[in-house]
Amino acid sequence: MQPEDLPEILTLEADALSAWNRDQLEGELAQPTGFQFVVRRKGTDKVIAFLCGRVMVDEAEILKLSVVQSERRKGVGRQLLDFVVKFCSEKGVKNCFLELRVSNTAARNLYEKEGFSIIGKRNNYYIEPAEDAIIMKRKIENSNPNTIIR
Repeated sequence: MQPEDLPEILTLEADALSAWNRDQLEGELAQPTGFQFVVRRKGTDKVIAFLCGRVMVDEAEILKLSVVQSERRKGVGRQLLDFVVKFCSEKGVKNCFLELRVSNTAARNLYEKEGFSIIGKRNNYYIEPAEDAIIMKRKIENSNPNTIIR
């Protein structure tokens, strides 16, 4: 993700229940431990999905995964998630965490299919509308040969 992607990402986010604004996206671009990726539609180069996260030593957190409405349930989110898990593995990450709205069953199903499991809940985590968050975790197989696991 680059600063020039932000207008398209903001348009994508317009349909999201927990939409991020320009300041939040710019803040993620400035994060020294952050990672941001976009998926573009072949032929048009239009941004159809993006993901933001952070790596802290041997843990990662996925902060935002968003797919444009017209591309949902077509495997785009799964492919992006697979890419990020591999990226985290190469960085020496052992565990990856994320949070999502309790009502977001489509995302929860995707994450569970991709090896994430529910480890907890945060009451009243989201606002507008108020809702609890589910906390999920996935162990990451380490593929970095330079990392020593003890």
